Amino acid sequence: MKKFPFLTKAASGALTAAMILTVGCGQAPETGAPSGSSASAEALQKEIASLKKKLADARSRIDSLRAQLNGASASVVDGGLSAEEIIDELMNVKLTSKNRRAAERRVQFLFESLIQHGDAAVPHVRAFLNKMEDVEFTVQRSDEEEEGRGRGRGRGNDWAERLRGRARGSSLDFEKPPSLRIGLMDVLKEVDGSSAEAALGEVLSKTARGFEVAYVAKTIRSMIGPDAFRDEAVAAAHELLSDPIEVPNPNNFDQNSQRYLFSVLEMYNDQTFIQSAQGLLVREDGKIDGAVLDYLDDVGKEQAMDAIYQAFNGGQVTDRGDLSSLARAGLKYTGSNPQANQMFKDIMSSDEYDMRVKWSALREMDDAEDDTTLQVRLNLMQGLQASGDDATDKVVEMYTRQMEAKISGEEFDMRKEMQSLGTDFWRNTFGRG
Repeated sequence: MKKFPFLTKAASGALTAAMILTVGCGQAPETGAPSGSSASAEALQKEIASLKKKLADARSRIDSLRAQLNGASASVVDGGLSAEEIIDELMNVKLTSKNRRAAERRVQFLFESLIQHGDAAVPHVRAFLNKMEDVEFTVQRSDEEEEGRGRGRGRGNDWAERLRGRARGSSLDFEKPPSLRIGLMDVLKEVDGSSAEAALGEVLSKTARGFEVAYVAKTIRSMIGPDAFRDEAVAAAHELLSDPIEVPNPNNFDQNSQRYLFSVLEMYNDQTFIQSAQGLLVREDGKIDGAVLDYLDDVGKEQAMDAIYQAFNGGQVTDRGDLSSLARAGLKYTGSNPQANQMFKDIMSSDEYDMRVKWSALREMDDAEDDTTLQVRLNLMQGLQASGDDATDKVVEMYTRQMEAKISGEEFDMRKEMQSLGTDFWRNTFGRG
């Protein structure tokens, strides 16, 4: 503990006053005083009592100043709870359906109080984060309450609740912290400074939760800048993507861990994981991993074209929604990439792909501003042979005319063209397959 070899003027003055008072109060009344004056004796006793109180107050102020000057280890704000006491109370918070509002207000108050401790709170926050423990601020319901909720909900409400859960499990923005650890990370952000930044950096190197890696990366970038802790965050994301750690009793955030980790790579535009990600694109069940495809599409771009093309043509992926997603990701390079050109030809000429997939392919064709690319795409469309399917041929013809109009600078009302085919045409076209 750092010591100061001097006191402030206020402390020195208070100490001098205390010494004077101590000397004065230590003297007994002179024996030569008139013995018959009871009123004088009573006044003297009152004066002694007053001086003693002043002495106690002066000593108290001196002790307080000494504590401030010597950097007292117990951080207390305005006579309130210490940082350690605040964290202890937060660890024991239990939200129920009855106390929810009051408990949430108390939690918010405690976090704000912890922020008021400033740098003195950082060691306590760091110590808790390093324990790898957490408390979720979610309502805990009794068995009777859960049974009642089950009776009162239909399938539609169950689905709506699952949807809300998935939405909560993929966000990094909260009105209130969903857990103690996230709340403490917010405290470090508000305290700011090098010690708070270092404490957040330690989380990146120690946590096994992808959600926390993403939240810390987002937080530290808002504090310092877009490249803050880049190496640490990217390394953590690589490690957990390559060798995931199973989290006991995972919540919604943990179940979306992979998506959060890929979002970290997208934050920093990290392209060093592209090759590894390509091997994760198609899951064992033949479904496309949406988080991987988003990363390859947003960061990998044309470097990922080969993986997208192989996944599309490999035969393992059969879901038409997944095939459409692959088509949208790959066909944006049609006109400049041979594999994208071939993908377009394969889609439009094969009976393996239904109208939904072909529609996705055609819609990508006019999404370019470069005349050279547009012309190559138009040539591909004009080179398509009639399929023999009336619906497909009409849609191809409509989009070909749109492309011709865009290149020549003429007007083309796509909405009017679509309406001219009639409602039954579109119902029958997309009702098949």
